[in-house]
Amino acid sequence: MNEKNLINEARQSVVEAGLALVHSAMTVGTYGNISCRIDEEHIAITPSGRNYEQLTAADIVVTDRDGEKTEGELLPSSELALHLEIYKSFPEAQAIVHTHSIYASALAASHKDLPPIIEDLTQIVGGTVRCTEYTLAGTKQLGRNAVEAMEGGRNAALLANHGAVCWGRNMKEALVTAHILEKGAQIYCIARSFGAPFPLDEKTVRTLHDFYINHYSKRQQGEE
Repeated sequence: MNEKNLINEARQSVVEAGLALVHSAMTVGTYGNISCRIDEEHIAITPSGRNYEQLTAADIVVTDRDGEKTEGELLPSSELALHLEIYKSFPEAQAIVHTHSIYASALAASHKDLPPIIEDLTQIVGGTVRCTEYTLAGTKQLGRNAVEAMEGGRNAALLANHGAVCWGRNMKEALVTAHILEKGAQIYCIARSFGAPFPLDEKTVRTLHDFYINHYSKRQQGEE
């Protein structure tokens, strides 16, 4: 596939992911952002302040790894630095979804981690979803905080007083991670009303995550 086709494919993937978020009530209006890695040097990312339902592929901005715009007429998302820090730190990340979903944001507002209490969340994330320290949106430090929270094999983090960010080895996995994170956060909030939920032990966490990485995710792609 030539470079132009790769760019067009990445831009369309971001548009479709944005529609998926809106239709599942994972974000409202113009908030949140999505990106896709095009190659080692470039990403496609949603523009700043634009409604997902009105976006076209041509609206999606292309930047290099330093954040310099290479294609597109609009301004890139104000959270470009967050996305770039994650891509630089996790070479396997091919797509990033940042949401302001309700229950994940509730935990983020409380500066609470989300423990591994549900199997599907544990499989895909790899353990506790940690909450970062607070820092202003749109800063490199926000990206650094997210990367620190993801250390140890995680692909998701809660951003204090803000929302959640997830990455995947493809766009579908990034979206699924965001949805499962929100579901897990909702279950945790409900379970807390009954008493303290029981997190899975570390051995079980490793077993579940290894199974997902080495087998189940491959089955989802038709590779096993």
